[in-house]
Amino acid sequence: MTEFLKTEDGIFVSVDGARVVRIPAAAGASDSFEPIEDGVWKWTRRTDKPTDKMRMEAILAGGADFTMIPGISYNGNGWGKTPEYVGDRAEDGTPWSFASHRATIPSCTYSENDSVSLVLMAADANDSSACSQLRTEEGEAHILIFPEEEQPKTLQRHFWGEPFQGKIEPRDSFSAILMLYPADGTKHRYAPLLDFAWRYFGHSLSAPLPAKEMYRLSIAYCRYLFEREPDGFAGFTMGAQWHLGVTSYLKTQHRYEISWVGQSASIANAYIYDYLHTGDREKLDIAVEVHDSWLKKGKYPAGHVAARLDFDPWLYNEYPADFVPDRTKVGECTYETLLAWAGRKFRRAPDGKILLQNDACNNGGAADGYFEAYDLLKEAGIDKPEYLEAAYGICDFAMKNQSEDGAFAKSWDENGNILAKNGTVGCFLVLPLITAYKKSGDKKYLDSAVRAFDFYYGSLVRDGFTTAGALDTYCIDKESASPLLRDALALYDATGDKQYVAAAEKIAWYLCTWMMHFTVDYPADSMLGQMGVDTFGLTSVSTAHQALDQYALRDVQSFLRLYELTGRVQWRERALAFWCAACQCISDGTLYINGRLRPAGSQDEAIFHTRWGRHGVEPFRPSQWLPAWPCAFRLEILRQIPDPSLLDAGLAEIDGKIE
Repeated sequence: MTEFLKTEDGIFVSVDGARVVRIPAAAGASDSFEPIEDGVWKWTRRTDKPTDKMRMEAILAGGADFTMIPGISYNGNGWGKTPEYVGDRAEDGTPWSFASHRATIPSCTYSENDSVSLVLMAADANDSSACSQLRTEEGEAHILIFPEEEQPKTLQRHFWGEPFQGKIEPRDSFSAILMLYPADGTKHRYAPLLDFAWRYFGHSLSAPLPAKEMYRLSIAYCRYLFEREPDGFAGFTMGAQWHLGVTSYLKTQHRYEISWVGQSASIANAYIYDYLHTGDREKLDIAVEVHDSWLKKGKYPAGHVAARLDFDPWLYNEYPADFVPDRTKVGECTYETLLAWAGRKFRRAPDGKILLQNDACNNGGAADGYFEAYDLLKEAGIDKPEYLEAAYGICDFAMKNQSEDGAFAKSWDENGNILAKNGTVGCFLVLPLITAYKKSGDKKYLDSAVRAFDFYYGSLVRDGFTTAGALDTYCIDKESASPLLRDALALYDATGDKQYVAAAEKIAWYLCTWMMHFTVDYPADSMLGQMGVDTFGLTSVSTAHQALDQYALRDVQSFLRLYELTGRVQWRERALAFWCAACQCISDGTLYINGRLRPAGSQDEAIFHTRWGRHGVEPFRPSQWLPAWPCAFRLEILRQIPDPSLLDAGLAEIDGKIE
């Protein structure tokens, strides 16, 4: 039984006679609590006189074992080395505070101990509010702040920006949502929070375009990105960036990546699939040329493959500490990269070329790609045993280098020596190992996959987060959990063991902490307002990169599969929200934003939905970098989901919606 007990020290929330939360009193104000559903209240504070400032605070007695500000902080962060918010205070001792829209649930703070879980969040998603979470002598303090502020500085892309202090008109009423529910013996018990936020803030979503048109535009952009080098190498470049010097978008010439951003292997497979359904022989020939090219130029004797092949002369340059790139001679994204390279030391080949890392994400994606390419080409009557050999070669390389605890390294050099060891990113290699087992029947592949999954999933269960999947950061993130979810579902399919379904649900709930549960209301004359961006359903990238992207396209099929296995309708709803949100603002060839005409099928990699920007692109704008991967992911979905009418229907309603 939960009771609210008024005392001189404020209001104590008592559960079965134990005082577990204290709500400090505010002078000249009264508090009331209206039940919304079991364990959830709308907390309203009314003041005797209008005021333009308010702090609503709830303190979890005795402190917390785990804390979270979804999309911002996971138990205080601190894993990795990319700039991020660490702990509850900045270096000068000032408590961090975060705008409502920086979190994936508005102004939300979560904490738990062995007794209860406590949540405080904004009641109105677009009220001017902020949040803070502090460890105090009394316990873990959850603070909802009016008006919006961000103190003492704001995180940007690898640098820090100025603080922000908003203003509101004086008023006499402020509202919050308070949640309190008992422990159940597990850790990271935020699923009830996510379920409530989904039903409270969420809304229906329409598919921006029919799946058939999505397919056509995605193929069109892939055509645009195809490039053939003078030496005969062929591939799909990584995307298109704005070039100030020619006032146009240009594709990233001579720069290719087999998976992650570039997705050259996946796009080649989309071409084979297209040939099988249209008879377009040119696409088949290009696909084989692309796959053959990577094996010729990027396959290493140790068994792994090059993550990227870059023929641009910029890799031969020196980058002294005072180096400043010329904005008129390079693209916007390259400018930012080169700016960060100033003063860095690099591994170089004998001819002076910078040597790049070869990571688990790209190698796992390459193995997946060559397994699929082999199967698709067999349908076309073409046998390419070298593709199977390449895929198995990556799997064998992974097993040979697997550590005793089951982990794979993050990246290797061209000889197979470890360059970076740690991170959940290694789980990208699990899925091809399961495929190798299914194809060969050799249990060594399954045993390796199980050992690796146990390590990476065990880390999530222990720590409450996954790491290092977003390769342009090294921190807690979302991208490393997506392959872990696919791994769990594949292991269930391979073994029939239902423990993997339970694991998949825990991973999925973690992924949902990165999902925007509400729509940010942008001014109509702002760039995001003009584009009509709806943040609901998009996902934040990492604790260091707090922008929203379309990576959850990779989770659409996993969440639909979870719905099939569990019957939990919210997995289906979230899958459809992923699809609809990630298919916004795709150019039809006439889309003109910020004075820039975009190629057909292209789309921003991300929107800077909050006070987070990069060198050259301010907050509250689209990234204006148009990568290959969203098209590749959409094409994967559309060749693997037999009935696209499910996607076309969009998210019609939310079961149990709280009105």
